[in-house]
Amino acid sequence: MVNSCVCFGCNNSNLSGHRVHRFPNKKHKDFRAWIRFVQAKRSNFATSSVTRHTVVCEKHFTPDSYNQGDLMEFRMGFRRKEWVRLANGAVPSVHASPPAKSGGSRESAPRKRELCTILAESAASKEGAGATATSDPGDDGDGDISTMEPEQEVVHRGSQCSIRCLHRSLAVQVKPQMVDVGTQTERFEHHRSTPLASPEQSDDECSFSDNINHSGDMSWSPGEEMLSEPSEEEPEELESLSDPNAVDKFIVCQRQLLSLFTVCPACCGETQGHIMHPEGTFIKVKQACRTCGYERYWQNQEKVHRNMPACNLLLSGAIHFSGCMATQTIRMLKLFGLQCISPGTFFRHQRYYTIPTIVQAWRKEQRGIIRELKETGGGLILSGDCRSDSPGHCAKYGSYSLIEDRINKVLDVQLVQSSEVPSSSWCELEGLKRSMQFLMDQDMQVAKWVREQMCSEGTRHFFDVWHIGKSIQKALDAAAKERDCEDLKLWRPAIINHLYWTAASTPTGDPDEMEAKWQSMINHVQDIHEHSTPAFTSCAHPPLEGEARDKEWLEPGSPAATKLESVAARKALVKDIRQLSPQHQTFSLEAYHSLILHFAPKHTGFSFLGMYSRLLLAALHFNSNGNRDVARTSEGEARYAVRYPRFRKGGWVVHPIKEKPSYGYATNLMVSLVEEYCKSPQALQESSAVLSSAAPPPLTSSLQKVAKDEAVSLHLARHSRFNI
Repeated sequence: MVNSCVCFGCNNSNLSGHRVHRFPNKKHKDFRAWIRFVQAKRSNFATSSVTRHTVVCEKHFTPDSYNQGDLMEFRMGFRRKEWVRLANGAVPSVHASPPAKSGGSRESAPRKRELCTILAESAASKEGAGATATSDPGDDGDGDISTMEPEQEVVHRGSQCSIRCLHRSLAVQVKPQMVDVGTQTERFEHHRSTPLASPEQSDDECSFSDNINHSGDMSWSPGEEMLSEPSEEEPEELESLSDPNAVDKFIVCQRQLLSLFTVCPACCGETQGHIMHPEGTFIKVKQACRTCGYERYWQNQEKVHRNMPACNLLLSGAIHFSGCMATQTIRMLKLFGLQCISPGTFFRHQRYYTIPTIVQAWRKEQRGIIRELKETGGGLILSGDCRSDSPGHCAKYGSYSLIEDRINKVLDVQLVQSSEVPSSSWCELEGLKRSMQFLMDQDMQVAKWVREQMCSEGTRHFFDVWHIGKSIQKALDAAAKERDCEDLKLWRPAIINHLYWTAASTPTGDPDEMEAKWQSMINHVQDIHEHSTPAFTSCAHPPLEGEARDKEWLEPGSPAATKLESVAARKALVKDIRQLSPQHQTFSLEAYHSLILHFAPKHTGFSFLGMYSRLLLAALHFNSNGNRDVARTSEGEARYAVRYPRFRKGGWVVHPIKEKPSYGYATNLMVSLVEEYCKSPQALQESSAVLSSAAPPPLTSSLQKVAKDEAVSLHLARHSRFNI
């Protein structure tokens, strides 16, 4: 399809060999500038006239409007003219004059060949054969064109000649009294002492722009490495070189990559690139030309601290810091056919570099939280709980976490291996003791230790309502399955709501009042609303009549009422209810424990330091995103979602939709990893050695080992009797 330039007086198109550029998107900030440029000469040109085929040719752009990197590659022969892109924010600014009415550029190919033959024969009879360029008196500023002697090895892309005074060409400019010949080539001899200027192209061929000033091109020698000189116009590119993670990475197929090394940059002969020394994501390509002997090496990434490929270290950090499983991620990349590191390389990087980086970041985060709490004052309001890495009583690890409720941030994380305590059920107590070392002394069992050792300093021990409500809910579900107790299933939601009301309506945390309110529920379900307890003498609700009653009362002395009283009046339950937390709950702590499943799923086994680092990653993520605001619509209204959780058994719950999480902590970890490695890899390895020495030995270290050959022989002997 022919795409012609829409500017006034310009007849250039893609078929005439000119580069054409489509208008930017109508929502782009530069779209109106393009429209105003065309309207300067065409007042009837409207925005509605712009389609996907509306273009402006290269004649209306200055050299600065093009990507300088693409322009340099084009001049050196590594990029075709059609692939030179406009720079960001480029706007047409050159209004071209109407073309002269000359048919020289439209002459037929046979006529051109005939003229070139005649002119070449005339030129050969004169001394100093060659092409001499002169400037047309009506020229608007194009410089003289350098010429060179035609050689047998030169590949001609086209010839341009003219004998008319009004016609001008980029490649050759002549007067009626002169006979000139211009040639277009992409090849030149590598042994020339002076680098040749970039070849100019004619209008009929692939002229790039009338306004490109080649006098400012960089000189280039085949023996020099092809690196662009620093420029004040490219500060962002130079700054990004110091941070490998800030540079964008792209997936390139091997065939397409090696196609860039098929042409010798010195003699333009045919060459072939060879990949040398692949190392994970790192490759080194050698290009050698047998014709001229030119040789160069190219690598796809830089190396940090002399010998570490930057992307190998960054890939290990990205896998670890994002919480992905290394073996699954690397298997996926291998299945895709992407050259990457091996699992062994990842685990070596994890042990020596990424784990120390995470621990350093966590300690810095911990110091900041402590500083913030000291400035806030008012003591500490802590929520603590233990999480096992596997269900049941055979857990390998138990992690104890403390969250400060006022700022909703993880304050401390302790990991306990089951071999450090008598059994895995003791991990919670040991984790609490280690956490309290962060604040004060420790001793004995959880509740007894808090009551005896910490009450003198004003510490109060509360239980979370959700955990107690969960146990009551299970007991009521089991009781409702017994004979004549089906009505308890209807009362279960109301009983759980009453438990929450008991704690929330007692802001002082008075144990006697909370116990009396809880015991009043047993009378309430039997339609008895006056109670004998002094702390709570009657129900606080108004009379329940008509629509206010949605359930039948339980008959006093019935099996359902008797069973409910036996469940609600248990001494252990009443004791826990007296310690219900009236203001602060552990829902944030449960949310953090749920988040750990992303970083350390229970179906995967980890080493001690591997598990500890993933717990710290979960804490960093929670502290960065725990206080997100509710997302809002374009009109400023809060967004909500209706969900049907499994524990509701068909009921629905309204949840506010939070803003998208931030992963700035992971980016900071990547930057810190590169910085610390560049400073001193030995310092990270020393930190890793300190962490490894403090970690407990694996569980299998205490077992008696057996020789592998002996175990295999016994196994084969045991199963040999089944072989036929």
